[in-house]
Amino acid sequence: MKRLLLPLCILLYFVSFSQENVKTKNLSPQRQFDFWLGEWEVYTNDELVGKNTVQLLQNGNVLQENWVSEKENFTGTSNSFYNSKIKKWQQIWVDKNGSNLLLKGFFENEKMVLVSDPDSNMGEENSIHKISWIQLPNGDVKQIWESTIDKGKNWSIQFEGIYKKKK
Repeated sequence: MKRLLLPLCILLYFVSFSQENVKTKNLSPQRQFDFWLGEWEVYTNDELVGKNTVQLLQNGNVLQENWVSEKENFTGTSNSFYNSKIKKWQQIWVDKNGSNLLLKGFFENEKMVLVSDPDSNMGEENSIHKISWIQLPNGDVKQIWESTIDKGKNWSIQFEGIYKKKK
């Protein structure tokens, strides 16, 4: 019996892993970012830094984000959508001061990665921004916002946070 238990556990592990990959890979492009939907509290180093609501609009074709900072009087909104003509995700972010980012990218390797051109109205002149969202095994989402001023040779982290579903 003990001889059968270990191979059975290994088999079950690989079957569950392969089913998860198939589930993720079989998503239609328009549903690839749905893991970010919900009411979130956002933490950096276990400190609450903001709250975020991400909802579907326009018959499920737009993910709208509404960010409210916990400590500063800072808010922002983004609209994300899959552009089937160019086969990329696009996002426009505008904050309360009118600063904005126009981002494009892909869902690949189990994460969403969107990148701006150097003409966005955010940060230093000619800066490029890259934002990644990774769904963690427990359902939380990790967001990493990076920027570069040397065309991608060096990246600086602007924000790194963990999104936890509101309870």
